[in-house]
Amino acid sequence: MVIFTLAAAARVPLERLADPTDTTYIPRPDWYFLFLFQTLKFFEGPLEVVGAVILPNLAIACLFLVPFLDRGRVKRITQRGFAMGIVGIAAMGWSGLTAAAVSSTPRKVETSANGEPAVWAHLSPVELAGLGYFRKENCSACHSLGEGGSKIGPDLGSPAIRRDAKWMIAHFKNPQQLVPGSSMPPVRLLDDQLNALAAFALKLTPKNASDLRAAPQAAVEGAMLYQQNRCGACHQINGSGVKLGPSLNGLAQRRDKAWIEGHFADPQKFSPGSVMPPYKFSPRDLGRITSYLLQM
Repeated sequence: MVIFTLAAAARVPLERLADPTDTTYIPRPDWYFLFLFQTLKFFEGPLEVVGAVILPNLAIACLFLVPFLDRGRVKRITQRGFAMGIVGIAAMGWSGLTAAAVSSTPRKVETSANGEPAVWAHLSPVELAGLGYFRKENCSACHSLGEGGSKIGPDLGSPAIRRDAKWMIAHFKNPQQLVPGSSMPPVRLLDDQLNALAAFALKLTPKNASDLRAAPQAAVEGAMLYQQNRCGACHQINGSGVKLGPSLNGLAQRRDKAWIEGHFADPQKFSPGSVMPPYKFSPRDLGRITSYLLQM
């Protein structure tokens, strides 16, 4: 009756409805099932039934048989060595597997104050790389990003500033031609870099400009490296890129930092048959692009 009353009256602490498009969610069972979750990691493919069914049922059967195997008449718990030994082994196994599952839980993606993924994490690699070129070219010396103020150039987060990518790229290359009298110097970037800068500018709105302005520099530089090495020719992030290789959203749920860094250096070792070439990043660049991928 107590359980029935609680089930009917108490509010169950469920999470939000399942969203199959959310690649930032890290699925984990409740703490008392983590040991079984960890056991499943030791068996793959057809062998999963061993970790999911056979071993758990053998453990239950073993505990069930303990009173029948230890038939001593002594009632003191200190003199029931066999039974207590079995229980102790079971407790250590449960505790060890649970601790391993907890320690191997990937860290969550950076989130904003309301618990949603950070605004910058929704950008495509091209758009986030564009923010990097915005910073690299020191565009903030003349333009604001949702800050208002009285800088020389217009606030790029303003709804009044709306141009298409073709106009922006032409303006970057020759500001005087499109805006006579402009004091803006030509932007000396390659065409794909100018395209990224325009993609970032097109993404700006009054609502997201200040959040994008605060994007961490390590992630921004990681996106620039991702673009410079044309990773999007085989992979997708936030729906941008080609599906030749696996999507990199949610990579932190599947791989750790050491695996990703090793895969960059020797793809064939970590993914036999892969067509991905090895990348010889400097330690700093390797840390930047790995950090970026782990946050996607």
